[in-house]
Amino acid sequence: MGFINRLKNAWNIFKLSFSLLKRDKSLSVIPIMVFLSMIFVSFWLIIVFILHKFNIDTSTYFQTPGSRLILFFIILFFMLSYYVWTIFLFSVQSWMVYEVLQGKNTNFKSGFKRALQNLDDILLFALVTLSIGAIGSMLRSRGILEKLFGSFIGLVAGIAGKLVLPAMIITERSFKESVLQLKESIKVVPEILTYEIGISPLMNLVFYISLIIAFLSGLSFGFVIGILVLIVLTLLTTSLSVYINITYYTILYLTLIEKKKIRGLKIL
Repeated sequence: MGFINRLKNAWNIFKLSFSLLKRDKSLSVIPIMVFLSMIFVSFWLIIVFILHKFNIDTSTYFQTPGSRLILFFIILFFMLSYYVWTIFLFSVQSWMVYEVLQGKNTNFKSGFKRALQNLDDILLFALVTLSIGAIGSMLRSRGILEKLFGSFIGLVAGIAGKLVLPAMIITERSFKESVLQLKESIKVVPEILTYEIGISPLMNLVFYISLIIAFLSGLSFGFVIGILVLIVLTLLTTSLSVYINITYYTILYLTLIEKKKIRGLKIL
């Protein structure tokens, strides 16, 4: 199989990802939920930062070292819960994509139920990826070589995770079995690189363009209009990026690793 054909495979998967959204609007629910969850967490982190930065004394509960330690663990638990929740939502989306590929009508309830059946593997997945992320972060805080190696670990782990999730949720392999299956992903490196080097940066570019549009709208029509445009465009671009990311890798896994035939998708 030539390199050009591998690029065509990636492009065909990308096009199918878009067409699925037209086929079943329910697939937009999870990306929007991910965005709203991110906004919710960011809002409370900003509030905590402001209270700490400006020493705003809202109560006496967090003025002692012991109470501040409690606050730290509350925030840590909050962030860990958010991370697990996001992984859970990704799992829900992967199953919903699979149902649409089968020609079925999907909904959040169906995906939620499927993900809940695999909750133990999802929790293990979250624990392992968090540990890898922590190691990568430690390495990036050191010398140049360590930074490069830490970034490489983060990149590889991120890609691997996007292939492990559909394996656990769709085929119901265990986390360990899904990780072992990763050796087969070597065969689809061109399609993976096409997404990571070509499609993903393109989605990021769309996001930055939306920021420029919002800024220009603010200059032309006023601050309030600019903020409204920013909120709408950020919602659209972020949700679309999340959707494409999950859907692309779900389809890639099913067709190029599991070798399943999908109607409307031509694999060369």
